[in-house]
Amino acid sequence: MTADEQLARVFEQWADDEEPVIDSLERIERVAALLGEIRASRNVEADGSRLSWNTPTMDNAPVGMAISGPAYQDNPIYYVNNEFESITGYAESEVLGENLRLLQGAETAEKPVADLHEAIDIWAPVVVDLRNYRADGTPFINHLALAPIADETGTISNWVGIQQNLSETA
Repeated sequence: MTADEQLARVFEQWADDEEPVIDSLERIERVAALLGEIRASRNVEADGSRLSWNTPTMDNAPVGMAISGPAYQDNPIYYVNNEFESITGYAESEVLGENLRLLQGAETAEKPVADLHEAIDIWAPVVVDLRNYRADGTPFINHLALAPIADETGTISNWVGIQQNLSETA
């Protein structure tokens, strides 16, 4: 089974769940590993460009997805899928090259943001719930799982964020 097929199977399982789709670090780590395999199998360029990540499985996943670059470049967004656009109200063209902190606002709690920063600093996966804001300013509760993606040498080259809007499920 190819990495793309494995990724499709993971997303199918998530689509069938009634609970928030990111219920453990194991799932997000599995996605990150599969994305690393996809990246390696396609000889992806080091900059993590959109073409590198564009797969039908990811584009149509039942969860919001964003892939960003390395922390030393302030994690610029390289890819978002259709569900990310639906959840956030931001078009891909509006977020490419930006940092996902653009979703934060006045009432975003400090603790989950600090947890995200710590995970990025130590290159570790993390799952948080935080208040984010759509492009139109509407707040939503974002169930966010963030995991590093290693390249073929084991170096963390990108981050994958997987989101679910808990405001709609509550």
